[in-house]
Amino acid sequence: MSRVLFRSLVSAALLSCSMLPATASTVSETDVSGGDFSGDWRNFTAIATGTGSVSGTWSGANDYDFLAFSGLGSGAQEIKLTFSTLGKQDYSFSAGGKIMWSTTPLKYSAWEGKTLGTVDFNYYNQSNDQTFTLELDDDFAGDLYLQLYGTHGVLGYNILTAANDSAIVVPDTPDMAAVPLPGTAPLMVAGLAGLIGLGARRRRRAE
Repeated sequence: MSRVLFRSLVSAALLSCSMLPATASTVSETDVSGGDFSGDWRNFTAIATGTGSVSGTWSGANDYDFLAFSGLGSGAQEIKLTFSTLGKQDYSFSAGGKIMWSTTPLKYSAWEGKTLGTVDFNYYNQSNDQTFTLELDDDFAGDLYLQLYGTHGVLGYNILTAANDSAIVVPDTPDMAAVPLPGTAPLMVAGLAGLIGLGARRRRRAE
């Protein structure tokens, strides 16, 4: 086997092994300007395409977070919102709020849209996370506006999107689809190992 062909096979195998699936990005409230998601219903915080997880905090009375997801992909899918307490709380603990959503921008007030559920924590249920699942139907076009109304107390939350798990976004570049690991890559690597061993034996015989 020529050295040129051998080197080509090695390069192809290494390239195949490096094509691992891309992972979705994560956005934290502490990462945004001012360390706080928008509390203005006329100006939602934009969550970029490719974001698979969003984490934030309700920090006391009337802490409202307005989040606009774009490019989720059309069609039926689920969005999961999980709320949890931040550490052990005493007997007076109480925290909660309301979750609303819309597939179009709000026009007239902060209270437009549909209600997904009510978050309600106290001393006795503080150890159990509260999860809400937003089930979007086949008519969903890809844009989602979440209205998270923290009315009292301090809580943390995490939002998981399913449709963005296969893409990541690099600033100022087009979206990049995940590249799966070829199923033949392990066989190619094994074959190369055999070729390397064969070459070594031939060199020993020549000596």
